[in-house]
Amino acid sequence: MRRPSTEGAPVASVAVVVLTYNQRDLTLDFLASLYASDPGAIHVLVWDNGSEDGTVEAVEERFPDVVAHRSDANLGVASGRNAGAALATEMWSPEYLLFLDNDMELESGFVDELANVLRSDPKVGQVQAKLRFMEDRSRINDGGGCRINFLTGDTVPVGYDEVDRGQYDSVKPCISCGGAMMVRAELFQSLGGFDSAFDPFGPEDLDFSLRLRASGYEALFVPDAVAYHLVSHTYGAGYTAEYARYKSKHWVTFLNRHGTWRQKAGFYLVGAPYVVLRLLVREGRRGNLGAVVGVVRGLFDKVARG
Repeated sequence: MRRPSTEGAPVASVAVVVLTYNQRDLTLDFLASLYASDPGAIHVLVWDNGSEDGTVEAVEERFPDVVAHRSDANLGVASGRNAGAALATEMWSPEYLLFLDNDMELESGFVDELANVLRSDPKVGQVQAKLRFMEDRSRINDGGGCRINFLTGDTVPVGYDEVDRGQYDSVKPCISCGGAMMVRAELFQSLGGFDSAFDPFGPEDLDFSLRLRASGYEALFVPDAVAYHLVSHTYGAGYTAEYARYKSKHWVTFLNRHGTWRQKAGFYLVGAPYVVLRLLVREGRRGNLGAVVGVVRGLFDKVARG
């Protein structure tokens, strides 16, 4: 890791933390978009989760002001973001941490729109951007955080796949997703960051947002901060057995932590059988019964271990 000189550099209140894994070209395109969006004085840290495609070297060559650090191992999403945030905080002591996925293109003023809402009200601890699909920029990927169905275990962004007609263009409370969100750095630290229990992936972001709200802070959706999301997944292709196992295992952790007793009872008595049956039909048609086995394993392993 090469640390750029800070001599004469402006004091930046925002540190951007970007997680990547074997996505060199995508990361380079994202960084170009970030700087083209005219974010003003920011610090940027790319946390490379053990890539083998020369991401760090390429970032350092093309963006000398960016700090790029390669981990010796893939830490997962929660632990990778936490490690990046810790390093950024150690180097720069920022007021705000901005977590961004590396498969986005940002509109002008993106960073300032988010930061200004945090600056305007000390009760706001977290803000999230509006996301549209990269491949169809008229449609919404996330128009206000996540809707959580505790009965079926579904987590779907507000307005998902709707044509954007301005129907979600007001600032409002949300359960924030982690791919384009800004948080007060001290608050992030005091809450312990993302929970590594959800490694290698999700729903660490929803868990964090709910914990933040429970601590007395607001999480707000900011529709004037707009990005276009490629909606790619670094964790393999398709609904594999391993993916399914982690997804169901982590859902039980999330449900036990945030669900009411009625929601828990509803999921175990009704939702879980429905999920398995739905997967059996869907993945059975694809010849992917291993995913069903993965879901069942994840559910029962977690329930058995408590």
